[in-house]
Amino acid sequence: MKGDFKAGPVSQSVDASFIDINNKSREFPLGFMGRFEAHYQRFGFYLDGNYMSLRFKPKFGDISHGIDSELGVMDYGLAYRVLGPSAAEVPSTLANKGNANWLEAYTGARTIWLDNSVEFKTPFGNPLNGPRSFSASKSFTSPVVGARFMVGFTPEWFVLVDGNFGGFGTGGVQFTGSVLGALGYRTTIFDIPTSIELGYKALRYNMDKNGPIETNATLNGPFMGLTGYW
Repeated sequence: MKGDFKAGPVSQSVDASFIDINNKSREFPLGFMGRFEAHYQRFGFYLDGNYMSLRFKPKFGDISHGIDSELGVMDYGLAYRVLGPSAAEVPSTLANKGNANWLEAYTGARTIWLDNSVEFKTPFGNPLNGPRSFSASKSFTSPVVGARFMVGFTPEWFVLVDGNFGGFGTGGVQFTGSVLGALGYRTTIFDIPTSIELGYKALRYNMDKNGPIETNATLNGPFMGLTGYW
């Protein structure tokens, strides 16, 4: 992760690997992602979700407990198969040991939910004053356009690449974009067609400029995935 996080009058910059983030966090970083797709002929619908929770240690331990940041990203929209077999033709293509190469274009929206908060320690150790806190939570929705393609080297092995961008100043989002690349292997688990993927994903967002929750960040790193087809 690399970026700047703001909660009211307090801001914090981060430029760290996953190990560094863990060392700078009060709790173990939590994150997960998942994707659902439904296809009919050359048209498709997708729903892609990501979540991450970070609780940073404070720069100055005698002032606050540090900034907490929660991020939720939901992508959704429609896709169209520009090149290659339709979704219904893919199983027969693979059954005949063919390579199901395809190219899709898609358009939709990205909703980003962001919560930045900070709790200040009791001033001068006086419990009567009590702790002070500031929290800003907001969701941002902006249009996104993108494309992705799959190239099969064999009926089992394939490469998937996906890229998109959006924002355009809509809803407080100056820019958002992501890119994903994965190497996959097709197999079956309990007679269900399945693929196992190993890849790398990066997500960038720049939002709420000059606002109470202004955040500019890039998240990137490797992932492992398991996909079922029915």
